[in-house]
Amino acid sequence: MPYIKIHSQNFFDNFHTLCQVISPNNPQRLAIVLKDNAYGHGLKEMASLAKECGIISCFVKNIQESLQIVEFFPHISILYPNPLEHSPLFRQCLESPNIYFCISSLEKLQDYPPFSRIELKINTGMNRNGIAYNHLKEAFEVIIKNKLQLIGVFTHNGFGDNFGCEFYAQNATFLEVKKEVLKLCEKHSLPKPRFHSLCSSAGLRANTDCNIPQSLQDDCYRIGIAFYGYLCQEEILSIPLSLKPVASLWAKKISSRNLKKGERVGYGGASTLSRDCVVSTYDIGYGDGLFRLREGMELYTKEGFKILPPASMDCISVESEEEEICVFDDVKKWAEAFHTIPYEILTHLHPYIPKKII
Repeated sequence: MPYIKIHSQNFFDNFHTLCQVISPNNPQRLAIVLKDNAYGHGLKEMASLAKECGIISCFVKNIQESLQIVEFFPHISILYPNPLEHSPLFRQCLESPNIYFCISSLEKLQDYPPFSRIELKINTGMNRNGIAYNHLKEAFEVIIKNKLQLIGVFTHNGFGDNFGCEFYAQNATFLEVKKEVLKLCEKHSLPKPRFHSLCSSAGLRANTDCNIPQSLQDDCYRIGIAFYGYLCQEEILSIPLSLKPVASLWAKKISSRNLKKGERVGYGGASTLSRDCVVSTYDIGYGDGLFRLREGMELYTKEGFKILPPASMDCISVESEEEEICVFDDVKKWAEAFHTIPYEILTHLHPYIPKKII
């Protein structure tokens, strides 16, 4: 069976690198994004490493993920709760004081019973999810009426990877949101919620402005892909960080055969051998979530063995006779080959693939 090695020292090194750049005086301001099975790295495995680093806040995708790691962190935020679809699990979350529900619309606020712990998402220009800035007062009225506990107010700056003024415009808008939130909290005698808005690339670009009072600064940074060893910024924004990929994908040999130059391999005989060699099949394919290598594509294992297209549902053919191969230890080459980003390759790997922390 294929498996994924989780290189713990790489994760620890990434954590210390990001702390030094983003928040050297308070590492606990770095929260880890563990959604979608920790970007394919294994939810519990990465939660355990994050806890070892002293990380206290995390963000998960749904209710199910939150309950799997409820014992790991003092603060767990569910980005997409959908409480009515999972009512028994929802009740478990309500009973856990460290689990918070992120709310992206006024309508969804009505779904939560009294004393639910919520984080309110505000749309500041990405125009994807979030309550409109001019609906803040209405949101606070619902919060007061339904006796909800406001833990946080946040947004998502969608321009952290891109060069342009939109990144700064969103930051300026969220600053105004914070001011309005503090006024509403004072009016309704509510404690100050935590503020957060920046993910990996955006967090690396944000410098603490000494002119902004502490009460209006972000209280945490939602670091996702950078913890796992990658950044997807435009080249002009590239920051020289020595981030290290945390996951490597391994596969084991199923069978081998000696083939001659000119023989063809796979469905439709898509690959024609340029030399006499041993070709082996290995136990991972697109059925396991690995992107399907197609005719005309060239990819190699970490060891330099050529992977022969097309990939099959349950196996790949490789010019190798090794018992075990490393399909990749850095997913950037695969992302480039498929004209996508590392996130997509990693999150497609099926959760059932075993993880080994080394």
